[in-house]
Amino acid sequence: MFKKWIALGLSKGITDLEIFAVQSQSLKLSVYQGKLDQHVQSNVESVTIRGIYDSKLSTVRFENLSDENAALMLDELIENAKALTVVEPAIIYEGSKEYPVVKDELFDFSAVDVTKKIQLLLDLEKYILENKLTSQVQTSLYQEVDTKTTLVNSKGLNLTRRNRFAYAYAIAVLGIDNDIVTSYDVKLAKSFDEFNAREMANETVQKGIIKLGGTSIPSGEYPVVFSNEMFSDLIEVFSPVFSGEAAYRKLTQLKDKVNQQIAGKEINIIDDPLSDLAYFKNPFDDEGVACKKRYVIENGVFKGFNHNLKTAKIFNEEPTGNGFGGGISSTNLYLEPTNLSFDEMIKPIEKGVYITSLIGLHAGVKTVSGAFNLQASGQMIESGKLTKAVKMIVVSGNFFEILNQVSGISSDLKFNTSGTGSPSVFIKSLVIGGE
Repeated sequence: MFKKWIALGLSKGITDLEIFAVQSQSLKLSVYQGKLDQHVQSNVESVTIRGIYDSKLSTVRFENLSDENAALMLDELIENAKALTVVEPAIIYEGSKEYPVVKDELFDFSAVDVTKKIQLLLDLEKYILENKLTSQVQTSLYQEVDTKTTLVNSKGLNLTRRNRFAYAYAIAVLGIDNDIVTSYDVKLAKSFDEFNAREMANETVQKGIIKLGGTSIPSGEYPVVFSNEMFSDLIEVFSPVFSGEAAYRKLTQLKDKVNQQIAGKEINIIDDPLSDLAYFKNPFDDEGVACKKRYVIENGVFKGFNHNLKTAKIFNEEPTGNGFGGGISSTNLYLEPTNLSFDEMIKPIEKGVYITSLIGLHAGVKTVSGAFNLQASGQMIESGKLTKAVKMIVVSGNFFEILNQVSGISSDLKFNTSGTGSPSVFIKSLVIGGE
């Protein structure tokens, strides 16, 4: 079918053509008060066609995959190209010399009876409610996704990648007197056997319990430890500064700092689409460029921007395999851990703050300058130990500056569901706004 569309496009005067097709099947279940309240199955196919007409690159996207609709879309692509006035590099990639072989488990979640998936949610809700501090479980949700991506073009490229995963979580409401908190913990799995309702419930409840009884603290400068989840989120929200698009549009402080020291020597930030430590693996990006492990920051030195085909052409560099979603995106971007345990890392801290929650990660962040001003909560660190809960505080700082103020990196590397990872990180001093 795709080869036929390519031949048709070429016959219409399109000089090069690429078809990017995604087939996605999913199942979504949710339980509330012991009853199934959502059971949704979907099967979606979508195609993005990129073509060069009159030396201009145009794109169309559609979901009704038929020869008739494809012909209409090819005509639309040509009309779009005619209307373009801004000329940017028009590239259909001929392919990399070689592609990595991804050895990834492709568990067939659809082979597991749906009653087992529902029972997982029922058990998760039940176990959370067993704790006397739990007043309610707002929802328990399970979703599985099976995605197959195919990339074919007129230059002979023919690639496929596939990913299967599932995730589940419950939102619990806990309280003591008038102190009410919510908590959840997302479990992402590559096999259904990885789900354990009892363990998931315990983790969810414990995340809520440590929030109870929280109070604010006096404003001032404190040693701060970000949990692995929170520092992952910080890296993710600031990851656009490593993009060649940001460099081209002068929306990053790193524009002229390639091969310069921008962080402490202990800082290694890696983009590794093939990491065995992460949930997802990509042998190639959405433009057909082979993916590979590369250091974005190595021993504190900025090694260069992530590029798709367009920005690589603009900067006269090789593409890095980061062309995703029509732009530039990191895959499995993470801060390299050390061998230091979390307890060892916080042991020297006499009075500090351990941050486990950040609110407003987009509204309270200025990506270009690196500044952040975020509502936070967590626990106090006193004499090297986690103690009472802390809430109603604001943590302020600058991402580029804290990369030079790291006093410790632990071994507890964890990836979030978006594919960004970090261990817990100890920052020498940050401003905390409180009482």
